[in-house]
Amino acid sequence: MATRVQEYKEKYSDQTIRFNPYAVKKTGLQQAQTMLKLEDYMLICAPYQLSMDRVILLVILSRDEVSFFQRFQNKLTSVNMSFLESTNKNPVNLFIRGTLTRLGPVKGRDNVSLFEVMYKSCPNDLIEIIGDFLLAYETLQGQFASYKDREVEMDKQAARTMRFNDYVESQIGGQKLQTKLHSVGVNKIALEIPGRLPAPTVGNIFPSKLYFQTYQFIVNGKVVAVDTLGSGSKKISMEVGFTPELVEIMDDYFFRTSFKKE
Repeated sequence: MATRVQEYKEKYSDQTIRFNPYAVKKTGLQQAQTMLKLEDYMLICAPYQLSMDRVILLVILSRDEVSFFQRFQNKLTSVNMSFLESTNKNPVNLFIRGTLTRLGPVKGRDNVSLFEVMYKSCPNDLIEIIGDFLLAYETLQGQFASYKDREVEMDKQAARTMRFNDYVESQIGGQKLQTKLHSVGVNKIALEIPGRLPAPTVGNIFPSKLYFQTYQFIVNGKVVAVDTLGSGSKKISMEVGFTPELVEIMDDYFFRTSFKKE
């Protein structure tokens, strides 16, 4: 363990995890159990960014409350965090001492404030959680590069293997539509829309939410081609950026199908 902790510190000490839904799920963060203690006050927080030297927390506060808590800036504080990884039965509960280095309202978000805490020292358990996540993320980025341009037609067999729920929501031209997933790859997807609907033009970028049993996630696709199919529907081909959920799903698909006989 000591060796792994040291390796993670050397490799990832300057990297940060941003807590999107994927990071929350993969680290096992128990969001409702994150608390910030400032003397006699306990604030319920939502972790926003996490590294081996600091954590940035989001807290619901009024402007008057933000002004009140300014008095605790540069003073000692503590953060309680809990993680429950899928491989463990018991959660890892952390009590981290540190200093409140800054706080203030988040621009454009009413009653949401940001609190930054610098640790006195980072617990080894937290170093492992951060390092495990970043190492796995790095692996997915390598798989993204190796699987590029390998598209799979979304027929019934592929949908069953990928555990796809056969549901996609797209936001096209300000309108939310249910679309059909025609094909999928780590960096490309193709959607079908009814021929009666106006198709986006090449170069347009719009989001689509894909529903699988393992993940529901959003990809932002840039339209690279629009084709009319024999059925009269339109096929919208798009390029998408690195999306860890999608890379995981495609990696699992290629692994499963590699064992099937031709």
